[in-house]
Amino acid sequence: MTQVATKTPVEAVWNVKKVNEITSKIWANNYLSTMAVLSKYGPEAVKEFNKEVLTHKVEYLKSVGVKTPIDLAKAKAEVDANVFGSKIEIVGDEKKAQIIYKQCNCWNALKNEGKLSVKDQEQQGKCFSEMVSGLAQAFGFKGEVVFEGETAIITFTK
Repeated sequence: MTQVATKTPVEAVWNVKKVNEITSKIWANNYLSTMAVLSKYGPEAVKEFNKEVLTHKVEYLKSVGVKTPIDLAKAKAEVDANVFGSKIEIVGDEKKAQIIYKQCNCWNALKNEGKLSVKDQEQQGKCFSEMVSGLAQAFGFKGEVVFEGETAIITFTK
């Protein structure tokens, strides 16, 4: 048994890569647990949860000044890159913008932690596409996702 006899401060010493990795795993496990429980209560419970998650995302994005498709792409990509460590490129302007996920650490963690089958991956891709569409609509845009192998491309259009 490990014992600590005196109060010992714990310092934040992890490098960014480890923080990104652990954050992605925690997010994936929380998401998987939430969906497992909510699924027992039916599709309406899952729908209500997703609506709440979307509301909070929109509030955050509005708070950072999102007004155009490129604003939305930049703000969303910055969170995914900085918090989760995803490898992302953005391109576009005030009318049309894209987020190109070269590596999505949330997706990788979800697949690994959830041991998702191909069918499960397709279902999660559909859920992601619906969330992107809802996010875009909240700003008066159209949003769509195209999957090309392990690359996902989100397009926001005004």
